[in-house]
Amino acid sequence: MHKNPLTPVILVGPRSSQQLTYGMSIGFDLLITGFEDRKLPFYVVDRSQGMIGRRVGAFSWGGAGATINMLLAYLTKLPSSGTVYLTIGTSRSGFLRDMLMIWSAWLLRRRIVLHLKGGGISDFYAESPEWFKLILRKTFAKADTIVVLGKLLRSQFDFVPDIDRKLKIVPNGLPTEIQVQTTAPKSLEGAPIIYVLYLSNMIPSKGYLDVLEACRILHVERNIPIHFNFCGAFLETVNEATDEQNIQGNTAEKFDLLRQSKGVAEVSFYHGTVRGSQKQELLQQAHVFVLPTTYQWEGQPISIIEALAFGTPVITTNYRGIPEQVIDQHNGFLVKPKSPTAIADAVEQLWRNPRQYQQMSSNAIAHYKANFTQEAHLNRLIPTILEV
Repeated sequence: MHKNPLTPVILVGPRSSQQLTYGMSIGFDLLITGFEDRKLPFYVVDRSQGMIGRRVGAFSWGGAGATINMLLAYLTKLPSSGTVYLTIGTSRSGFLRDMLMIWSAWLLRRRIVLHLKGGGISDFYAESPEWFKLILRKTFAKADTIVVLGKLLRSQFDFVPDIDRKLKIVPNGLPTEIQVQTTAPKSLEGAPIIYVLYLSNMIPSKGYLDVLEACRILHVERNIPIHFNFCGAFLETVNEATDEQNIQGNTAEKFDLLRQSKGVAEVSFYHGTVRGSQKQELLQQAHVFVLPTTYQWEGQPISIIEALAFGTPVITTNYRGIPEQVIDQHNGFLVKPKSPTAIADAVEQLWRNPRQYQQMSSNAIAHYKANFTQEAHLNRLIPTILEV
């Protein structure tokens, strides 16, 4: 029997920092704020310790030490908790860490809520050896509830027994650091230049190289007056064969050289990781948001929600849960992966059709308000965690 829902909940996930910010950490920060605002009892176990400065998904002794400390902190809080909420790790070492927390909570008969903040779990399962698949099934079956971001991600856990009873859908919400100042749609009428924003980590499978090539096409070949802003950290990852180039060491310096070689240094700018007022200003300024992602663990990018909240039409891919965020020709465009020409075509179409652009901006705001506000997200997720 589970404890009263007003006993403390253990919230396990990565916190954001100046050095490490990505969708999962932003969403976890929002959940903590929701518990604080509602004056609900909770403990936080920060999973980001030991992650800074190493490759995503890679083993390190420093990371192992941080994981041991995190597990000890978790185990000391577990006896006085009623529910464990856990954002699922997206690597084999991450799963093994999560497995220890899940089984210990199950042995103490605590309520277990698992939250997949992206996608790729079904691929992870399919590519695992049979003995590891058995461990995955047995471990995830211990959860009382498994949360995914959208209907298009329901199939991620088809391998889990009794999944239809356990599964809940909770879309992402706008981060706490973003404050939308106006709900008026944007306009390109009389604009001398079109501002395009890429805001995500600088991983090749996120598509930033395709965005840069689209910038070259628009500027060099088509003479469209554009200004491209690139924001995000260069991360190394071992999760994807497609990111081998990134493992070899893409950096801001190499990106600058690439911008120069393409002849777009005067119309494209790299800002690094942006937060607070700088991020707010870039979102407000942007006419178009571009994220042509095929990232293995993509789910429902928070950066797209941020763009929609500011009435910014989005150019992205028909991938994972994204079509629930961006409806093609309604509040943006869904283009084929690795297609810089298609990105350039979509930007030019908006530039040459201000009325279509303004309608798409209005649709973006309406879609955000109907589905992805902070209130809507927390009002779905917190009762799901507390089972009330």
